[in-house]
Amino acid sequence: MDIGWVSRPRGLRGEVWVTAYSDQPERLLELRDFRLHSPRETRLLRRLGGHCSAGRLSLLFEGIADRTQAESLCGATLQIHRRDLPPLAEDEVFLADLMGLEARLADGRVVGRVEGVMELPAGPVLEIRARGLEALVPFHRRFVPRLDMAAAWLELDVPEGMIPEGMLDP
Repeated sequence: MDIGWVSRPRGLRGEVWVTAYSDQPERLLELRDFRLHSPRETRLLRRLGGHCSAGRLSLLFEGIADRTQAESLCGATLQIHRRDLPPLAEDEVFLADLMGLEARLADGRVVGRVEGVMELPAGPVLEIRARGLEALVPFHRRFVPRLDMAAAWLELDVPEGMIPEGMLDP
């Protein structure tokens, strides 16, 4: 499971800044083993240290001792095994798990399927597609009041005009 990507080196001792795909990047400091994946290579990395400050995550890996080695990691994706993730609270979900869910309105009309999740500064936005059309819906309790992961659907409560007419079931 992708959990972030290496954005740039931090300092001279091999530490790197990581852009985490999480609204709680500090939870990644509980993990020890990561897989680094890039077009050039895939390898295992063991975290030696790190910190999180103001939502920014910095990690230090075994075998990465200087800035030059840290630069070689830039742009690579960090992955972990799902089983290694810290447990979620009852009202939390992994954004990746929203992919493929059916999106419907409270009256039961199907809007489409979640085909993507954009992580924007204001919060995640669902990309819902159907019939060649797309709707962008903030993933927020106001717009997604119900979610049933077991039944693979979510309910939308959106203002008129947010969903193109052609997307809705007749």
